[in-house]
Amino acid sequence: MIEQLIALFFAQFEQGNHKEAIQILERVLEIQTKELGEYDPAIAVTFTYMAEVLTTAGKFNQAMEKCNRALKIQLKTLGEKHVDTANSYEAIGHIFMHQGKNKKAEEMHRKALGIKQEFLPPNHPELMDLYQYLGLSLQKQAKFSEATKMHKRLLAKQLEIHGEDHQSVVLSYNAIAGLLKDQNRLDDALQMIEKGVEICSRLQRQGKIDKSIMGGTLDNKAKYLFEQGKFEAAAEIFNKVLILKIETLGEMHPYIGTTYVELGLAYIRHGKVESAIKAYEGAIKIRRKALGNNHADVRQLVGTVETLKRDKAASTLNDQGLAMKAQGDSEKAIQLFQKALHIYKTTCQVHHNIAPVYENISAVRVDQGLLQDAVDASAEALKIRRRTRGDDDAETKKRMEVHKSLLRQALANRS
Repeated sequence: MIEQLIALFFAQFEQGNHKEAIQILERVLEIQTKELGEYDPAIAVTFTYMAEVLTTAGKFNQAMEKCNRALKIQLKTLGEKHVDTANSYEAIGHIFMHQGKNKKAEEMHRKALGIKQEFLPPNHPELMDLYQYLGLSLQKQAKFSEATKMHKRLLAKQLEIHGEDHQSVVLSYNAIAGLLKDQNRLDDALQMIEKGVEICSRLQRQGKIDKSIMGGTLDNKAKYLFEQGKFEAAAEIFNKVLILKIETLGEMHPYIGTTYVELGLAYIRHGKVESAIKAYEGAIKIRRKALGNNHADVRQLVGTVETLKRDKAASTLNDQGLAMKAQGDSEKAIQLFQKALHIYKTTCQVHHNIAPVYENISAVRVDQGLLQDAVDASAEALKIRRRTRGDDDAETKKRMEVHKSLLRQALANRS
């Protein structure tokens, strides 16, 4: 009976049915208590399962209570030096990590590792897991030197056990890349991620890749490229991530919505407004289904799309104004530029686009011989560039020189 319930528990847990999983374990606990009493190691294992479910569900206080009950039984019946006791210390460490209590997490994971090293062979998977957890807890404390040693120790073990073409090695490269990224070593992080991507590609050709691992690796690569300002390359990778996530999770999974948002932002930074709108609309569809129309996240995304559409309309007007200027129709050009300005000023989403419109107005005013108007428009553009890009930006410096030249021309014209 208990074996069947435990099998049913795992099935529910794997499907993300946390409430149902806990209910099954409560039934198991009821049977075990009647048959075994309150202080049997099997009951401690059930409490540990409960803690795992509650931790996954984000109910950390309840999870900690279950872990402590398991640990109390294990210390009384098995003693400190037992693998099951180490499992409880490890589970407590996980809870501390989720709570951001990384020093306490490190202490628990070290305690678990010390016990398991006495009973398990050096290359046992449970030891590999603890190397990973310790590396992460050290990393989050900015103990980068110690974290690097732990991650490299894990990588060396995995290479020894599996060789390079294995998914566990990919995960280690991802972990080390994250560590390098936290130290602002993005170039080194990308090199590490590339190693993981290359392994994923080889495993994919062999039909041996877990698509979630490949998707996670590419997702990290896209994020690092984005942070380097390589927005076009980041968008290309995010699109690949989308395909993989949809294949593994389905079209309406919340993680897909997150990737759509990241893709949209990459498109915005790359200047691809239409593509950004499509990406954000994909995210809205998913989040509306999950959260409803009135949720703050949904309203924010809808507002972003509306803003992008206005910005796109303003950009079109600006382009039309440039066409009129080229045809020599200065007044029509000014009208179009003014309409573009009006739209841009209703939003700060792409605020830096206001400066080029003012610069276009300034150029038309020069053509018209209205130098003071040209100076005024140039001053507005320069003010925006200095605020959004800073005085040391190359384009800002260039516009400063243009503005000085206009001032000299205006003064000469007055005299």
